[in-house]
Amino acid sequence: MGLPMGFQYSITAIGSVILQAAVNSLGSIAVASMTAASKISMFVVCPFDALGSTMATYGGQNVGAGKLERLGKGLRSAVILGAIYSAVIFVVVYFFGENMIQIFLSPTEENAATVLVWAKEFLVINAAFYFPLALVNIVRFLIQGMGFSGFAVFAGVFEMVARTIVGLFLVPVFGFVAACFASPLAWIFADAFLIPAFFFCRKRLRKYQH
Repeated sequence: MGLPMGFQYSITAIGSVILQAAVNSLGSIAVASMTAASKISMFVVCPFDALGSTMATYGGQNVGAGKLERLGKGLRSAVILGAIYSAVIFVVVYFFGENMIQIFLSPTEENAATVLVWAKEFLVINAAFYFPLALVNIVRFLIQGMGFSGFAVFAGVFEMVARTIVGLFLVPVFGFVAACFASPLAWIFADAFLIPAFFFCRKRLRKYQH
């Protein structure tokens, strides 16, 4: 159960490394902007990790108890929570993003004003797609809890492909703005696989149950 989960994060990291290399080619301002914004983003998305862990336990408990009808109910509840939090945090980031980013910037830092603008752009674009990220965590961990941990590897592959496409082909053409859309595209790619995968896994469990 654990090996596919660890392998998934290794695959995802490959795409992140390729993207980071592309951003590095844009110069120090782009690197500093992405670094500062990423620190804020990693903090505000922690509740999605908690939702994911919850759904892994929830999925395992209900599959073990043979209560497959509860899987859909739990998924809907988690999706609603994820949607509400995504909307709230987007509003917070949109209006207070600059104040949050300034925690990691020094006013005397070279090109600080430009870094602030670019970092805010990165943060707002990512925040606009936090709901797809919520779905990634909710559905992926639910599937793992249901006993189909191998599917996590495929979700990681989809994320890697998306970030690789952006890093190799879009960043050289469109610059920093393309890097801002790398993670959102990765989340959407992963959701395109995970959502149908959930219904497939549930169908297989129902077949085994009968």
